Parts: sequence; structure tokens; C-alpha cells
Amino acid sequence: MSVESACQTFVQSRKSLVLSTLSQEGELETSVVPFVKLNQTDWAIWVSELSTHTQNLQALTQQNNLESGLSKTAGLISGLLLADESDTPQIFARERMSVQCKVFQVEKGTEVEEVIYRQFSESFGEVVEVLKTLPDFHFFKLELVRGRYIKGFGAAYAFEGPPCRNLDAVKGK
Repeated sequence: MSVESACQTFVQSRKSLVLSTLSQEGELETSVVPFVKLNQTDWAIWVSELSTHTQNLQALTQQNNLESGLSKTAGLISGLLLADESDTPQIFARERMSVQCKVFQVEKGTEVEEVIYRQFSESFGEVVEVLKTLPDFHFFKLELVRGRYIKGFGAAYAFEGPPCRNLDAVKGK
């Protein structure tokens, strides 16, 4: 299997994203969120206002909205996909992908929100119907800017834009 194929298989197998955001006070918040893949460069998350990282995300995107249903401003956040520890024979060589993303809050009642909602329903089932009734949940679109895919020891690859395409081997100094 090629590195690109292994990378694509890894990304498709993941349903949760370790998300790191920065507060306006400069405090780092890290947590785990379910996510869906909208296309090759866009992912989406659905999070509650009760979560600190949601407040951080909203602070990044609190300007006026575009007609497309996405806010005008975007800041970068960091995400991490991880292989399951139980499937990792050597923890130091754990398969993973780190991504830097622009973040956009999706307006409620828009076509963009409906598309993302359907993706979440298909991926996560009945619980999505319950969450839809809760007014404190918000969708955010993550646009992948760049990242790194680590297959294992000595197998680190950088990419710009869509993950798993045009992977450049990372070389030591």
C-alpha cells in the first residue's frame, strides 16, 4: 500500500478529532470532538456552548456573516487524529495526523448547516436527532490548511491543503 493510500485509509477510519484552541486570555484548551469529512479539504465539528473550546471558536469567528452562511473571519486552530492505542504495537511510532485549520462558524438555518447535519446523522445515528433539539450546539467548518502525517518511525510527511496528497517526506537536520 502506498503512503498516500495508507494516509487516506487512516483519515477515513477516524471519527474523533483532538482539538486545540486558544482563549482570548492566551490559555490553551484541548478536548476531543466528533467530526465529519465534508470533502477533501473541509471537515466539520458540532459542539456545545458549555464547552470552553466552543467559546474560543466563537471568539475567532464573531464578525459579520457571508451570504454562504459562514462568518467572514477565520483563525487557525490545531487538530490531531490518533490511531487507537490498542492497535499500536509501539506507542512511540503511533500513527497520527496533525492539522492546522481555518475555522468558520456555520449559521443556523442555512443550507450549509443542513448539509453538515445530514453528514452527522449518517455518521453518528440517532443521538444526532437529540442534539439537534439543543439550542447550545453549533456547527463549525474546518478548512485544512496544512499538516503532517506520521505513519511510524522515520515515516513523517508534510502536506499543504488536502491531506494525503502531495506528501513530502520530512527530513531531519
